[in-house]
Amino acid sequence: MKKVMTTTISTLAALLLFASASVMAQQSDYQVQQDFRADYNEITDRINSAASSDDVSDINDQIDQLEADYSGYEELLNAALYPDTFEDRVAILRTSLGGAESNIEVVNELNERIEGLQAEIDEFRTQIAQMDEDSEAVRQRLERASANERRLSGLVTQYRQNLESRDEFVSDFLENLLNRYQAMDSQTQSEIAEASESLEDDPLSLLRTILSEYINQADRETGLEAQDYLRMRAQHAYFETVWDRVGSRMANAYASDSPVQAEQEITDLLAAWQASVDNKLWNALSTAFNQNGIELPAFTSENAFNNALNSFVDNASATAREQNEEADVQLYESFSNYWNNTVKSDWGEYLTTGNVLSQGQIASIDVKLGDWARSAEPVSNLMFILFLISLAVIIGLIVLLVTKKS
Repeated sequence: MKKVMTTTISTLAALLLFASASVMAQQSDYQVQQDFRADYNEITDRINSAASSDDVSDINDQIDQLEADYSGYEELLNAALYPDTFEDRVAILRTSLGGAESNIEVVNELNERIEGLQAEIDEFRTQIAQMDEDSEAVRQRLERASANERRLSGLVTQYRQNLESRDEFVSDFLENLLNRYQAMDSQTQSEIAEASESLEDDPLSLLRTILSEYINQADRETGLEAQDYLRMRAQHAYFETVWDRVGSRMANAYASDSPVQAEQEITDLLAAWQASVDNKLWNALSTAFNQNGIELPAFTSENAFNNALNSFVDNASATAREQNEEADVQLYESFSNYWNNTVKSDWGEYLTTGNVLSQGQIASIDVKLGDWARSAEPVSNLMFILFLISLAVIIGLIVLLVTKKS
């Protein structure tokens, strides 16, 4: 009996020990699964919040450690993670980390571009401000000088050179904008819009400043001449062309909250600039022609200017055909010389790029000048003189014959 009881107790103890071991094993397996999930989630959170290349490097080491720590429990984790596997989860972490690294590189690149852009804008503002200051100083000297002093001192020439240098500098800036923004896609515009919030200044603000100064420049009385205003008109045309190509992209990038309004502000400033230039241009052109003995009909627009030129040439050519006087030749030579040596030679590029006259319109006037030249050419009186001499000889012979018969 005692032996039976001893056997029974031993059996129960063995069962209890087995059950305890089984429970401990289950608890250990469960703990491994829980620990893996906790470590996995921690790494996932770190990936989502990664902000630098150092973060990426640390997280990559953490993934390597996770893989090393749990590789011995792969079968257990495969069963717990089904239909995923342990290798799948490690691969997901590495893929997510690669995506985060790419995003960080994009952000870093954008930040570098924004910093570079800010530096460019600051440098440009400094230089353009210095140019404006120099031009203003010369302009004020012009206002204080008499007409004779202006001619002798060359102040107008200096002022003109300052304006030309400023135009070249602005043109280089516009070329840079064209190259940078013309092919920009919508995704890049959105990225720049987000990054540009940290900008203290932006290209749109700079463009508004440049245009405002151009308007002020055109409105001032500075003793400039037709060629100067034609150059302004050409500069305006180039500015407008660049804005037409990149305006909407720049507005979306740097004024994402109100891009339409931002774009319209620049467009309105461009229109105001052209109006200020034209306010001086047409009178300056009329004066220039008048000073060379060419009184054109009144004009206040591109089409009216072209019509005035054609009307003058047509009327002068018709008068030359009818009267054929020396004055007609002199007028032709005066117009032809001024047209070829000043208008086409000195103004030609500004006229065409500023959309004042087209190449075709200039060519048309050239053709009419040829007709005018033929009309103004003096008609030879030699045949008429020979006719009178012949007539006088015949009359003399008749008189002689009549006298002899008498």
